[in-house]
Amino acid sequence: MHNLQLTEDQEMVVDTVRKLVADAVAPKAQELDEHRTFVREWFDGLAELGVYGLSVAEDKGGAGMGLLPFAAALEAVGAHSGSLARLWIGQVQAALALEAAGAPQLDDVVAGGALATFVGPEHGLAFAGGKLGGVAEYVPAAAEADLLVVAASSAEGPVLVVCAGSAVQREATIGLGLHSAACARITCEGVAAEAVASGEAAQQAIAAARMAGWVGTGAAAVGGGGGAIDQARRHAGERIAFGKPLLAQQAVQRKLVECQRAVEGARQLVWHAARLVDLQQPAVEAALRARISAVDAMVLSADEAIQIHGGFGYTVEYHVERHYRDGKCFEVLDGGSDGLRDRLAELQFA
Repeated sequence: MHNLQLTEDQEMVVDTVRKLVADAVAPKAQELDEHRTFVREWFDGLAELGVYGLSVAEDKGGAGMGLLPFAAALEAVGAHSGSLARLWIGQVQAALALEAAGAPQLDDVVAGGALATFVGPEHGLAFAGGKLGGVAEYVPAAAEADLLVVAASSAEGPVLVVCAGSAVQREATIGLGLHSAACARITCEGVAAEAVASGEAAQQAIAAARMAGWVGTGAAAVGGGGGAIDQARRHAGERIAFGKPLLAQQAVQRKLVECQRAVEGARQLVWHAARLVDLQQPAVEAALRARISAVDAMVLSADEAIQIHGGFGYTVEYHVERHYRDGKCFEVLDGGSDGLRDRLAELQFA
């Protein structure tokens, strides 16, 4: 078994992120989500903390801390804003892909000077003759991104491609959740792009980005599930029914116990997967299990939290409906939870 404890330096980073969340994110997350306001200010705040290079090697301009502190910090963000968590995930995916490819755009992405997002192979974009083509239906951050890092296909095999966000046609996507994450449908019709890796190098870069996406989404979902539980516990402690607080009702207690059990179990899977990656051990199966379990736990917890709130749970003032909507959006990203289940089955039973 490997150690799942953070080092002192890693704890300091996570604590710094928690402070930013408490001071800047938590007080305004609800309002900005309701009005579908892009959270560029928070994105820039994370850039000032230097966390976009947290998992990038020191000799490439990063902190070289791996995925574990990234996952731990994302929990704090996800507890209040799934949108900001998803922006951070996309930035790190782009950074790790560019690092593996040895691409010159890495420095600007690590510094947060360029807002980047990763467009995975599940979108089916194609690259030929220096041009990018195809349509990606639902890409977080794409409506505002300065840089798109794309896992594309070509006649010679996989290729990692970089293009300016302004070069593609972007249409804002009004989805169920992630309202502050600038999600968009992007259309590429002969868009000029630069191939920064191909063949085996591209496969390694794409794999690094996808791993960060699975672990990162799992961590954000653990945070979102925990946030929903906290809101439900607070409401149940204040709401009086049949002469006593809802929290004293056995049925309510059991709901919260089951939700907490699911979230805590998912956290262990996420941290285990992150540590395997940091130890450079095979981690695909562990990461897929973690990602699927965490998103399921978030949706379950938010759903039960809504039920505990009663009719209030469906109103924006009580946060839990936002956690539910964000969790359902996490379900469809990265090729979708069902698609990831099928991939995990292939790995386990082939």
